[in-house]
Amino acid sequence: MSSDQDQPKAEHSEFEVLARFFERTGSAGQGVLVGLGDDAAVVAIGDERVALCADALVNGVHFDLAYFSAADLAAKAIAVNASDIAAMGAIPKFYLSTIASHGDLGVEELLVAMAEEAGSHGAALIGGDLVGSGELSVSVSAVGIFEAGSAILRRGGIRPGDAILVTGPLGASARGLRGLLEKDPSLSPAAREAHLRPKPQLAAGRIAARLQAHAAIDVSDGLLADLEHMLAASGVGADLGEIPRFEGATREEALYGGEDYQLIIATDKPAELAAAFRSEALQEPLVIGRAVSDASLRLLQGHTYRPGGYTHRI
Repeated sequence: MSSDQDQPKAEHSEFEVLARFFERTGSAGQGVLVGLGDDAAVVAIGDERVALCADALVNGVHFDLAYFSAADLAAKAIAVNASDIAAMGAIPKFYLSTIASHGDLGVEELLVAMAEEAGSHGAALIGGDLVGSGELSVSVSAVGIFEAGSAILRRGGIRPGDAILVTGPLGASARGLRGLLEKDPSLSPAAREAHLRPKPQLAAGRIAARLQAHAAIDVSDGLLADLEHMLAASGVGADLGEIPRFEGATREEALYGGEDYQLIIATDKPAELAAAFRSEALQEPLVIGRAVSDASLRLLQGHTYRPGGYTHRI
């Protein structure tokens, strides 16, 4: 006879857990402009709008010390949080970090590298906590502010007819990971860097918010997975064309790979957005399709597609 302890634990997706939490707790409270369901929360503090987010990286899940250095881990820990702030249209200013370690990586070296990474885009690492643990994990919280007059970019603002754009080719991180796992000698430095030290699209988020784009999200779980969050929240469908692919990445890596940290942006003024990118010497965002009023439509180059990507299980 088996006991309850012998039974396998039920696994739930991150979004299932959060949906049930929201059902039980209801509204977020006074001063909360954006609560659950976006890349970051946004609160009002006096006249200031402040974006807040948190993300954790766990050894064996988000990184592997077989090919991650302390500097790589620091860069990624800061980048994934900066990317969430950028996806809201805000500018990251402060970070806090909690590091759980049992001595498998130099914590002081990691902290110094995180502070340097934050400083590279004008932000600061200002505090946190250090604890002993059986497994290495790095958790970061980020604080960002908005430019005066800029929009808060949410997932749920897409309108029928909006152009859907991405800020760069996709599949780079997945190609890098594949090469690292296979110890591929032909792996390009750009693909390796894309996985170990992703670059958050800070200027792109700021420009999109300044031009009142309707919605945005960063590509963390895969293009089709993250776009689906936007479509579902907005109540619209999508008619997609060709997806820009990083050199050497497969079609599947570009569609489902994740961790590219490019931004998906929806706007009714794609030409104006492209011009603003050019004016700041940025690569122009690439139109990959349009939003349609039929909320059930999911077309990719004329064929129905099924959304998919990385799913966090808890």
